[in-house]
Amino acid sequence: MHSIDNSQVLLAPFKPFTNGYLEATDRYQQPLCGNPEGWGPLSPDRYDFTPCFLDIWITVVAVWGLVAGAGAVWYLFKKCTAQPVQKNWHFYAKLITIGALIITSLLQAALQIEYFKGIWAGDFRFWTTILTILSLFVIFYIQYIEHWRSRNANGVVLFYWLLLLIAYAVKLRSLVSQQMHKNHLAYFVVFCVSVGLAGLEFFLEWLVPKKLSAYDALGDDDECPYEYADVFSVLTFGWMTPMMRYGYKNFLTQDDLWNLRKRDTTKSTLESFDEAWSNELDKKHPSLWLALFRGFGGPYFRGSLIKTLSDILAFVQPQLLRLLITFVDSYRTDHPQPVIRGAAIALAMFAVSVSQTACLHQYFQRAFETGMRIKSSLTAAIYSKSMRLSNEGSASKSTGDIVNYMAVDTLRLQDLAQFGQQLWSAPFQIVLCMLSLYQLVGWSMLAGVGAMIIMVPVNGLIARVMKTLQKEQMANKDARTRLMTEILTNMRSIKLYAWTTAFINRLNYIRNDQELKTLRKIGATQAFANFTWSTTPFLVSCATFGVFVLTTNTPLTTDIVFPALTLFNLLTFPLAILPMVITSIVEASVAVGRITSFLLADELQKDAVIREETAEEIGEESVRVRDASFTWNKAEERRALHDINFSARKGELSCIVGRVGAGKSSLLQAMLGDLWKIKGEVIMRGDSAYVPQSAWIMNASVKENIVFGHRWDPQFYDRTVKACALLDDFASLPDGDQTEVGERGISLSGGQKARLTLARAVYARADIYLLDDCLSAVDQHVGRHLIDNVLGPKGLLAGKTRILATNSIPVLIEADMIVLLRDGRILEKGTYGQLMAMKGEISNLIRTSLNEDQTENDSRASESIVSDEDVTIYGTSPNSEEEAAEEAEASQEGLPQLAPLRPGGTGGARKSSTVTLRRASTASFRGPRGKVLDEEGAALKSKQSKEFSEQGKVKWSVYGEYAKTSNLVAVAIYLAMLIGAQTTSVGGSVWLKHWSEANGVAHGNPHVGKYIGVYFAFGLGSAALVVVQTLILWIFCSIEASRKLHERMAFAIFRSPMSFFETTPAGRILNRFSSDIYRVDEVLARTFNMLFVNSGRAAFTLVVISISTPVFITLILPLAALYLYIQRYYLRTSRELKRLDSVTRSPIYAHFQESLSGISTIRAYNQQNRFALENEWRVDANLRAYFPSISANRWLAVRLELIGSFIILASASFAIISVSSHSGLSAGMVGLAMSYALQITQSLNWIVRQTVEVEANIVSVERVLEYAALQSEAPEIISKNRPPISWPSQGAVSFNNYSTRYRPGLDLVLKNINIKIKAHEKVGVVGRTGAGKSSLTMALFRIIEPTEGYVSIDDLNTSTIGLLDLRRRLAIIPQDAALFEGTVRDNLDPGHVHDDTELWSVLEHARLKEYIATMPGKLEAQINEGGSNLSSGQRQLISLARALLAPSNILVLDEATAAVDVETDALLQTTLRSSIFKDRTIITIAHRINTILDSDRIIVLDHGMVAEFDTPAELVRRKGVFYELVKEANLLHALEVTQQ
Repeated sequence: MHSIDNSQVLLAPFKPFTNGYLEATDRYQQPLCGNPEGWGPLSPDRYDFTPCFLDIWITVVAVWGLVAGAGAVWYLFKKCTAQPVQKNWHFYAKLITIGALIITSLLQAALQIEYFKGIWAGDFRFWTTILTILSLFVIFYIQYIEHWRSRNANGVVLFYWLLLLIAYAVKLRSLVSQQMHKNHLAYFVVFCVSVGLAGLEFFLEWLVPKKLSAYDALGDDDECPYEYADVFSVLTFGWMTPMMRYGYKNFLTQDDLWNLRKRDTTKSTLESFDEAWSNELDKKHPSLWLALFRGFGGPYFRGSLIKTLSDILAFVQPQLLRLLITFVDSYRTDHPQPVIRGAAIALAMFAVSVSQTACLHQYFQRAFETGMRIKSSLTAAIYSKSMRLSNEGSASKSTGDIVNYMAVDTLRLQDLAQFGQQLWSAPFQIVLCMLSLYQLVGWSMLAGVGAMIIMVPVNGLIARVMKTLQKEQMANKDARTRLMTEILTNMRSIKLYAWTTAFINRLNYIRNDQELKTLRKIGATQAFANFTWSTTPFLVSCATFGVFVLTTNTPLTTDIVFPALTLFNLLTFPLAILPMVITSIVEASVAVGRITSFLLADELQKDAVIREETAEEIGEESVRVRDASFTWNKAEERRALHDINFSARKGELSCIVGRVGAGKSSLLQAMLGDLWKIKGEVIMRGDSAYVPQSAWIMNASVKENIVFGHRWDPQFYDRTVKACALLDDFASLPDGDQTEVGERGISLSGGQKARLTLARAVYARADIYLLDDCLSAVDQHVGRHLIDNVLGPKGLLAGKTRILATNSIPVLIEADMIVLLRDGRILEKGTYGQLMAMKGEISNLIRTSLNEDQTENDSRASESIVSDEDVTIYGTSPNSEEEAAEEAEASQEGLPQLAPLRPGGTGGARKSSTVTLRRASTASFRGPRGKVLDEEGAALKSKQSKEFSEQGKVKWSVYGEYAKTSNLVAVAIYLAMLIGAQTTSVGGSVWLKHWSEANGVAHGNPHVGKYIGVYFAFGLGSAALVVVQTLILWIFCSIEASRKLHERMAFAIFRSPMSFFETTPAGRILNRFSSDIYRVDEVLARTFNMLFVNSGRAAFTLVVISISTPVFITLILPLAALYLYIQRYYLRTSRELKRLDSVTRSPIYAHFQESLSGISTIRAYNQQNRFALENEWRVDANLRAYFPSISANRWLAVRLELIGSFIILASASFAIISVSSHSGLSAGMVGLAMSYALQITQSLNWIVRQTVEVEANIVSVERVLEYAALQSEAPEIISKNRPPISWPSQGAVSFNNYSTRYRPGLDLVLKNINIKIKAHEKVGVVGRTGAGKSSLTMALFRIIEPTEGYVSIDDLNTSTIGLLDLRRRLAIIPQDAALFEGTVRDNLDPGHVHDDTELWSVLEHARLKEYIATMPGKLEAQINEGGSNLSSGQRQLISLARALLAPSNILVLDEATAAVDVETDALLQTTLRSSIFKDRTIITIAHRINTILDSDRIIVLDHGMVAEFDTPAELVRRKGVFYELVKEANLLHALEVTQQ
């Protein structure tokens, strides 16, 4: 447009129209245009476009219709399937309308031929009409076929009609201004009819819903509306509106969310990732980057094209602003420009703003979707990889690490996907900006560039410092999370040992001395970064204007200053984002490295175990290990097992015995394929089931744990439960087999867990059973029951191959084959008879344990004889196709089904070879575990308390509480600084306006020094205030608050009673300590800051606009109302979506962690696929909340930016109206107002965004406060009531009428107990599982408080003293030895109160001295998380050593010898009977009756009451409960011997 700046032309008086649209002549022949005015674009004699130029735009639309239309036709035929759809009035109406349009266009062409006589064939205007007609035919065809092939209007078509209407409207305006209706009525009428028809067609196509096919009409309620949204709805995110509306009226729940689009489901993203990754794996160095690009790059690159367009549009705005200022300025001269030009500029600004919004958010949506797909596919890939990890793989990556890959590293890649495009887009924006500046101020812009270049290394340096600090912070966070995990896992032990203070100190050290110190440094760096960041644009403008004024004679006027300022504002964004993008690329590449190394980690040996056909005949060999050696880690020389030769047959029970650490478990895992096979072969015939030594239990109901994904078969289930002695337990559990067991089965006792995993194995009806010491955790009589009903020759598994690693003697008698391992080699093997005859090691073991005189026959006699018929329903394993089909069918019906009895001879003559339990088939996967129980779920008592998620607005009290903890004075100072900073920055702009106007008046640049000086002072002052404000916010408000909050929460957790940890999964507590504290630490202050800064900015902008054009004030109210309305809509929905997003995220990690700990079990049952599906299902559930929540952000942004565009339009129009009515409004004022108006959209956007962010993050404060207010147990120390130093000197314990329950609402576990234990007495406690034995110790230590009665020690009522005083004076060896990551010393003595000699002496007594002395570092030797580098026996010995350290006269042994082999057990027993313990009162809670036969007295508990209490001999004489127990254990004789 600059070519026609000669204003005389523009303002020539309107002549009567000699050259209208239909004029044609061959005199002024310009090529292809027969109109005298030529191509234009502006007509020489009026302010309008020339006729030929007007038609160019119609041609463009027509070409779009032809080219894009062809594409649309291809798409409809290629990608869409046709469906039967009835034709209705709508279908016909559309086609008739287009037909009519074609006719009117033909009429136009005819009229043109008539008017352009002689030259029509060479005239552009005629060919435009022809092209339009052709494009109408294409559009007609698309609208015809889309009726069957598409549910929504085609985007090409909609855009065609919209653009055609706009082009027609411009042309119609021009025709009216040429007074066409007076001169050429016929053409005018035809043209008007065309416009009307085009409008009608647009209406019909866009706003009238199409008829759907019968299938689509049924529809899917939960289908994502994006699938059938039309193009305008996609551009404005209108498809989100129904959810926004629904969320405004109701609280959203998971059931209100839409399903994912096909292409976003984890299943399809994983498929595309796997395909791309498997391509990479063929290369030498596979690259995860390339795989991700190949899998998800398509939409991303389309997004980048859209982004380019939006960047270019952003830089059109300052050019238009310059035109607007020139327009305003022309009114101070004698030749004002026509008003219509002003109106056109204002409309152009509006249009540019709107199209930029549309482009930008389409790009964002694509970027976010890509991020989402990358994250979900990687999560699933990591999950399925972790199921295949070998031991080396999992040793180098701890559970925490792997969960981190899934939680943190994938998140980094997702973030990168969202901002990665900026890597090329930011430099592109900077280049565009430089070009525009050059055009404004010439070479002076180099000064600005210089200023920027100087700032780049400074920013780079800050980013580097930030990065090292962040790394340090990550390490601190990891350390704190690890410590917290251990504390939560071992809370019971920490309480029993009274170690709370030691651990609180460890936690506080990491938190206050490491983490918060780093956080302060981060805060200071952040403030400095803010300073450089806020001074950069200002320094740039200062330098540019300074140089401009000094080097040129051109006055620095308003039409240079304000466009330049707008450009500088546009510049801040790319400059700020570049360093961020670079850091995020660095972080992402680290993440990619970590994930790649994980995805390439060693997998299980494929050929470690060869699987063959199931063994059919009884006595046929089903497991064979030949000359095999195994190692845990193929990189190390150390072998776990040497030269093993072993075979097991169908229907036999083989036992593996050996000391702690001899390799019993390793042998079983070698058969599962978990160990690396160095040589030899392992053959397994048939399916395996596995019972691990430490039971692995899912966080689900008991029933789900037993059924474990197999098909539900009620009869067999009942028999399994009976055989595994679980019936009594079901009776005592709060909801029977529907009881939720909690994480790691926390609400079950050790014995119950063991039997539960055994039941799972039995129910699976496999061919080969590998049982790792499943008898050690159960009482002797229960063990007997299990041997008789499950393991023995008459048990449920009699027809199966059973391999049992054990230390339990009674089983050996039943065994068909016994193998003795020592140091990973097989020493002896043979049948029971052979080995007893050999008189080798095994016979010694057995003899010591069963005194010789007892013969085998006695023991056999005590067995219960089970009739053959109740043992099993016979059926052959599914071998025929039909049967498999039958099974599949039943599994879909979900009907309980019994194996059909096969016809085939009479019942008696069945071949015993095929007799096998019917194989359990896997149930079809139907969504997540536990979905089925919803209806009954309401009544369950044991349900884990649902995570409490607040609904609706966060209460104001939470904000108040946060402000209070942040220190109110500091907050007030901060707000004052903020307002100051904003005021000075506006002051700077006002001063610029003043300066440029002065220059305009003087036609030169006077007083340069004064003006630049003041401007500089304004800028620097504003920046300095920003620094102070940031420092105050971080160091005095935020860090202070988070220190206090974390301390309060940690203290509350440590003081919570055990019942809290039993009902709350550890993951949930950890979540508060990790993510919630992270938010309070780092995110919350930032969000508050952004919110306040942007609110200030927006307020100042409105003030500035209102001052320049007071009329604008009338608009503020309606705009504000609309704004608040949209914002409220958004706030409610977005808040619930965010909550749903975070609520659905934790189950992913919980399930992942759970699967990692049970990996060998999952593999043994071959259930990897079921668990992977479950994981996919959980990820999808999370995405269903995540996708609408990002789309809601776009929905909001599009609407707010529309308001922003209206503000731009309004302020420009008011300025134009005001100027044209000669109000004398100065160009400077308009420039100032407009340059602020152009920024306002961003501020408005940020305000809403930040309000939501603040709401989302303040929830963390709310959750922390909720835990800080947990109810605590009794005080640690009651200063008025401290026991004497020497207490308990005697060690007499008495329970007086004592009753208790675990937590309110549950039944009593101990009822009216009255016992007096004398000083120095050795007392044994026995009883069946669940009789309340462990509860007795809990009561003694006040882990559970009495409901009535009390315990007294040395006549001191323990309920009256502090818990610390009580627990410190008692010693215990608990059931599960809790070990912490750290040194041996930390584990024995966390408070570091004892010296080395004491520690070595207790280690010696605990038989650990030699072992610890060989470890590297001796007492400083590292112990892994959970003590995983010690065997379970050694862990038990460590806790014995702890008990020896405690200065106590009372020692409680809780099933202490459960995991120890017979030899170590004997050693322990002698230690306990040695002189060290002579003067202590010892209370032993026993599993194995033989350990307590020599006690002074024995307490027999039954259902929480004392059944008997007397000396062993007396109890046997009475022939009561105790007699039964002893008899079951075959120990009557031993007892007589001891008593003699």
